[in-house]
Amino acid sequence: MVDAMRLPVTVLTGFLGSGKTSLLNQWLRHPQVQDTLVIVNEFGEVGLDHLLVAHQQDQPMVVELSNGCLCCQLRSDLKQTLKDIHWRFSRNGVRQFKRVVIETSGLADPVPILHTLMTDAYVAAAYQLDGVVTVVDSLLGLATLEQHPEAVKQVQMADRILLSKTDLADVDSPACEGLHAELHRLNAMAPISQLDTALVNTAGLGLLFGIGVEHGFPHWLPMLAAPASHGAEVTTLSLELQQPIPQVDFEQWLALLRAYDNPGLLRFKGIFQIAGEQSPVAVHRVQHVLHTPEPLRDWQGQHQRSQLVMMTQSGIGQEESQLLQPLARFVV
Repeated sequence: MVDAMRLPVTVLTGFLGSGKTSLLNQWLRHPQVQDTLVIVNEFGEVGLDHLLVAHQQDQPMVVELSNGCLCCQLRSDLKQTLKDIHWRFSRNGVRQFKRVVIETSGLADPVPILHTLMTDAYVAAAYQLDGVVTVVDSLLGLATLEQHPEAVKQVQMADRILLSKTDLADVDSPACEGLHAELHRLNAMAPISQLDTALVNTAGLGLLFGIGVEHGFPHWLPMLAAPASHGAEVTTLSLELQQPIPQVDFEQWLALLRAYDNPGLLRFKGIFQIAGEQSPVAVHRVQHVLHTPEPLRDWQGQHQRSQLVMMTQSGIGQEESQLLQPLARFVV
């Protein structure tokens, strides 16, 4: 169940020059983004100088933005930073921010951030992942993905992909069509939006906030399961179960997923219909780390069936088939 006491965290990532700077600066001008704490790492590209007020907080690494937000420059361990800010910016027992944005450097792998949010007991009790938003350059994105594995990982981990610089690119050109095809190959489940000024000003906050807070994890799955997509590096397999799963079968299968040690598994996302339960249960694994299954408040829409998505670099072979085999009898 979503806990109102846990602060939502948005991870904003994208390769060098993708446009995170422009997006975040536009984003922070919006009055609805007050009470947000922004964490940038030591090598971050975000230019916040024009948004900073003269007054600094009592710690040099934290400054106050002119719109009321706070900006924290990450210089050491993310885990410790999240612990410190949770109590440092409280007055009379009340936190002074309601959400957190972690802006990664252009060369960062977002997986360690997700691991921190999922595995540290204190952090997991105080924060919950809202979603991973990845910005991709419409002009240079295809070449970047071909040359830089960091950019590939950023796309693979995304819950939402934003295409920047669309005003400079011919969106109907073969190059842009090729970029869309490659993004879909790498991450068939992440919706793609063309990012322009009008979109940032109107729907931008909806693209960046509230990805998963209202209903927990189902934002990782579209209501209609996508077909499997295959590529040289990544295979995405989606599966829909027609029948509810008895609790004992679910627990036995979950033990298999927990013990599964193939390093090729990038991400597993699932929402399960458990027999006798009114609410669904969400399961999420990032590489080797399995998040504790989370009961959700309700279903989205009328489509109340288990849906699973597996993203792997090793293809769907014997090991993957054995992992999914216990669920096969619930497909029909």
